[in-house]
Amino acid sequence: MKKIACLIICVMLSVFTLCACNSTYENSIITHNYERDYAQVIVTIDSVTESGVRADGTEWSYTSDETEIYKFQLVNYINSYANTYVNYYGMSYNEAVDYFIEQLILTELVITEADVRFEAHDIFWSEEDINAVQTSVYGALDSYLLEIYNEILDKSGRDKIVEDTTEEDKSETTYPVREEETVEAERVFVTYGNGKDHDDWYTQGEWFVAKAKNFNSLPGNYGNADTKSLAREGVKRLITALDEAADNIVNISEQDAATIDNEVKALKETIETKGVAYAYMDLGKTLMVKKLYGDTYIMSQKMTILQNFIEEGVSVSEEEIVAKYNKKLAEQVASYANSAKYDTAATGKDLVLYRANNNYVYVKHILIPFSDEQTSYLTSYKELHTEEEYLAERERMVNNIVAYEHVNGEDDTSNPLTVAQIWSEIRATMSRVSASAYEAERAFDDLIYKYNTDPGIFNNELGYGVKYKLNDGESETYMSEFAECARAFRNEGYKVGQIYDEYVITDYGVHVMYYSADFNGGEILSLNSYTTAGRYTLVKDLIEEELLEAATSAAYTVWQDERIYYYRNTKDIVTLKEKVYKDLYVEE
Repeated sequence: MKKIACLIICVMLSVFTLCACNSTYENSIITHNYERDYAQVIVTIDSVTESGVRADGTEWSYTSDETEIYKFQLVNYINSYANTYVNYYGMSYNEAVDYFIEQLILTELVITEADVRFEAHDIFWSEEDINAVQTSVYGALDSYLLEIYNEILDKSGRDKIVEDTTEEDKSETTYPVREEETVEAERVFVTYGNGKDHDDWYTQGEWFVAKAKNFNSLPGNYGNADTKSLAREGVKRLITALDEAADNIVNISEQDAATIDNEVKALKETIETKGVAYAYMDLGKTLMVKKLYGDTYIMSQKMTILQNFIEEGVSVSEEEIVAKYNKKLAEQVASYANSAKYDTAATGKDLVLYRANNNYVYVKHILIPFSDEQTSYLTSYKELHTEEEYLAERERMVNNIVAYEHVNGEDDTSNPLTVAQIWSEIRATMSRVSASAYEAERAFDDLIYKYNTDPGIFNNELGYGVKYKLNDGESETYMSEFAECARAFRNEGYKVGQIYDEYVITDYGVHVMYYSADFNGGEILSLNSYTTAGRYTLVKDLIEEELLEAATSAAYTVWQDERIYYYRNTKDIVTLKEKVYKDLYVEE
């Protein structure tokens, strides 16, 4: 949660930078039009000098710059988030304003501490960190460029460009790809830059290599003549818009302003002499874009690096693990005497140590679905025929299902398969491992990633819990055919690790059913028990993970409280200018 909060703060700061002189706010809480008022400083943070000795024995000393927080930053914060904090978090409006001021101060002090740790060589910029900043910067530029494209298209009466998915979505596959079991490699840190801001790398070296590797995908390098013309005009307008935004940065120096002017001239010349794609690649590492976007994402990444440093030394002892296990077990034994509470736990995702009864059978399955067209056809057929006729037609339609193997998370449409072919492969594979529940589960999980289309069963170690006996008046949670097959595993003497002898047909399609677990009433998992026959995860590891999550969160909170107190009270470097922002309060 702390990392997310840091990121939110930094993202908001980027908005503040671009909106510094947008002094009217339509439909906002604060709407008065005082540009000079908004450019006033509401908080000053004095420079501070820290020194010490590095691990290699060398001495270090670092002096931070004086930092100023402006009224426009607070105004943007209020207009963006005050309603949420008042209506959903129960704060009064004035309490929200005070909270926003503290968050702005907190962010700056955390960044100060990060820069101190950089100088002490406790933390470093890694290639992964730099890639994260670069990716974020170009993500922001691409979003702005898309707006410009659509504005041009709209004015010329052409269709706008619809962005199908986010960049994150584009990197995901249709189906999950099973992760290989590997030992996590130690992260290797590389020192980048030696200036006191610890970001000298920004304008040096290669920039945004991921884009450069696919040069033909850059603006101006693909599409027909109209597409290339749109890219050329769009990038030119983007550069102009960024130049105008940079003119509105409140605290920019004359030297930096002159540098940005020269950058803009160079970018426009590059478009004329080399092409739009080259200007696009150069744009990311300009001082102009660094001021408008890069500094914000650098701040965010610094926070992440610092938090990782604080948390990486956190550990939990064997005694703590045992104590947590005993406490959790005792709580479950007491709580699950209430059958409703056990029902909730037995069908949930949390670790269940105590099985209050044996009223659940656990199964996994591989779903080979009917197509949308087949489903539509069967729905119409069902309305006009008897149940017996419908079931016969549904079974017949199984022969018309076309399925595909998943390769790297996508359907291999070059090799269409029938249900019979897939069923034959699954039976043969599972027959070879029938003597070992361990090998059987791992083999079936491989087949899940190969053929299954149900998102809920991927990375689901235990599978679905099906109630063996329903209470009076209780409705079935699953399709009746699915639930009946789950119960049949127990009724017909199957062993955990076996598949059912026949596939099951429901309105969704074909289900290949696998018997993943069954528990006796009163059964208890020990610390050294695995959660499933596939022996993926020890109970001990899950308990340790739970403890570590709480411990790392607490460690960061304790550290933050101590360091913020140090800067605010021991060093006394924060000065609030309440007279400047007191007009933002309301009488309550």
